[in-house]
Amino acid sequence: MNPLRTHLQTLLYFLLCLLLLNGCGVSLLNISEKTPKELLKDAMEYIRAENYSDAKISLNKVIEDYPDSPEKVMASLLLAEVHYKNDQFAESKFMFKNFLELYPAHRLADRASFFRAMSDFKLMDIETRDQTFAQNALEEFEIFLKEFPKSKYRPLAEARRKQCLESLARNQMEIGKFYFRTSSFHSAITRFQQLMSAYPDQPFMDEVLFLLGESFYNEQSFEKAKLNYQELIRKFPRSKFVQEARIRLREIQ
Repeated sequence: MNPLRTHLQTLLYFLLCLLLLNGCGVSLLNISEKTPKELLKDAMEYIRAENYSDAKISLNKVIEDYPDSPEKVMASLLLAEVHYKNDQFAESKFMFKNFLELYPAHRLADRASFFRAMSDFKLMDIETRDQTFAQNALEEFEIFLKEFPKSKYRPLAEARRKQCLESLARNQMEIGKFYFRTSSFHSAITRFQQLMSAYPDQPFMDEVLFLLGESFYNEQSFEKAKLNYQELIRKFPRSKFVQEARIRLREIQ
């Protein structure tokens, strides 16, 4: 074989390898050589662009490759937020919880606590028939409000807490109405009384009082029925149930 030809083939092969490295390998080397600060900056740019996949890659690299860096703390919080923004609420709740366990005194601990509660709140929106998430979110918002009374997230947390209470109360209301429709008046009474005790400030409390009165009426507990009709008229004089309550009162008397 011609030595010159062999030499040229070797040189061409070497040049081809260089081109391939420049095309794909060098970028990988650059990524691996980035500092935690640079990776964190990249992640924030990805988040602003809603490129959550690449944001996760950069953040995970900070956490895994630079576990002792100060950037790891912020990367942990941002990774939880990326999962939240990507509608992965079970994952975000776990990560916010983990962040709070590791860094309970961090300056952004209130943010992590608020979004931990919001993760359950978002799951409540998805699973509207299952009140587990509503109860979990309620408890998380109450923890947040107790631990961070001066947080800027407090007004929104109070509003969300109120929504959780209403969701739980309406669930109890529907159960009570089911018992009432099926003439299970004793069970309806128990459910309506529990509702009034646990969730006293709901906007449909006039209907609860009326149905409680009706349940007692159908159980022939007329004095107890009378008390609920009277309370309805006194507390909610403009309620659509007042006229029927007055009719019942005339019947009882």
